[in-house]
Amino acid sequence: MPATPSPRSYLPEHDLMFFGGVPAVYHCHHFNLFLDQTIDDAIGPQAGAALRFTAARAASHDLLAGLAARAGTSTPIERLALAQDTFARMGHGRLGVTADARGGEAIGEWLHYGFAWREKYGSVVRRTRPADAFAAGFAAAAVEVAFGLPRETMDAAEIECIATKGARCRFTLTPGAAPPAVPSVGEAEVRAQLRPSFPGREEQAIAKIAAGLRDFTAGVAGDAHGLVPAFGVLVTMHLAGYYNRICCDAVRQVEARAPQVVGAIETLLRESGHVCVFNTFGGILLSPEWEGLVGPPDSDPAQIVVGCLGIARALGFGHWTLGELAPGERLVVRTPSSYESVYSLARYGKLPRPNEYFLQGASLAIAQLAHRVDWKSRPQLTPEVYAALFQGGELPWKAEQTESSSCGHPRSEVVVTRVA
Repeated sequence: MPATPSPRSYLPEHDLMFFGGVPAVYHCHHFNLFLDQTIDDAIGPQAGAALRFTAARAASHDLLAGLAARAGTSTPIERLALAQDTFARMGHGRLGVTADARGGEAIGEWLHYGFAWREKYGSVVRRTRPADAFAAGFAAAAVEVAFGLPRETMDAAEIECIATKGARCRFTLTPGAAPPAVPSVGEAEVRAQLRPSFPGREEQAIAKIAAGLRDFTAGVAGDAHGLVPAFGVLVTMHLAGYYNRICCDAVRQVEARAPQVVGAIETLLRESGHVCVFNTFGGILLSPEWEGLVGPPDSDPAQIVVGCLGIARALGFGHWTLGELAPGERLVVRTPSSYESVYSLARYGKLPRPNEYFLQGASLAIAQLAHRVDWKSRPQLTPEVYAALFQGGELPWKAEQTESSSCGHPRSEVVVTRVA
């Protein structure tokens, strides 16, 4: 009997990843918590939680419907079991769903968002609102797919959360009215938006690193708790549609209600790239796996830049290439298509200005890590180090996106230059 093909796949020339036919990327808990908080800060905690739930439910429905079709599951029991296994495999914790077409409940143990928030902030911050909008949306989608319900017709509410000192995470599931439809952005829609790929400088070295890390992550799955502790962080395989929708919709809501503060949310979305590169890229650079694959990092900016671009490709962010590097002066990152731009083009068409905020922030952070971290000393990537690098006044680098495939250009380009 032939082996079942893996639900994870890549577009090799574009370094975009799919899981069960939907766009997927790897991100860590620092990024996940920061981005969720950014959305809540921008549009308010109630509206933010509602947006995050809606985005999670829609993206999860597309994922679970695709996986159920691939696996040939036909009964609700099989489909719920597949959903629960998938949730843990992706590193989101353990989620038990007990429901039928009329609703029910879900119990979460070790949920990525709630657990990570409690571990990172619980001793210093009192939280009053649940943290697990993604799990709520996933649970609702699992019931929809299991019982053949229309997309986005099951609601979920988290009524107990470990981030708010609950003993566990608990959700009620009830039928609801479907919101206005938002088109799905799956593999076919992504493929339709791709720009021709191209190589950059140090292409062979970057591609080798990306391939090695991709091979390593192929076997990574949730542990007994459904979590993936790796590289000093909690890693998730996540749905790019979730990230893209909450970012795009939040920016548009702010534009409609308070256009004078759009710059503030855009700055925070760029900072999410700082958070990711510092914690995830930095953790990988300091890991034993990296030392075995590449060797210990040193303080050569070119080595760090090449390594970071390879990491970005392996995590599914896109075919990030090195356009230019003048150490200490200038870094140019180019890509034919990012995981942000393909979503934006599929959903909105050509935009008047770039909106690849993660790419912008990550490119600047790569320059910071390449020039301002003493890698030979094996530094601890603590919050204090992050604050010194990224929050200690005006940064010594600035990033400008000069081209964007979201705007109809043949590629996206971010130019990072020294200003101090």
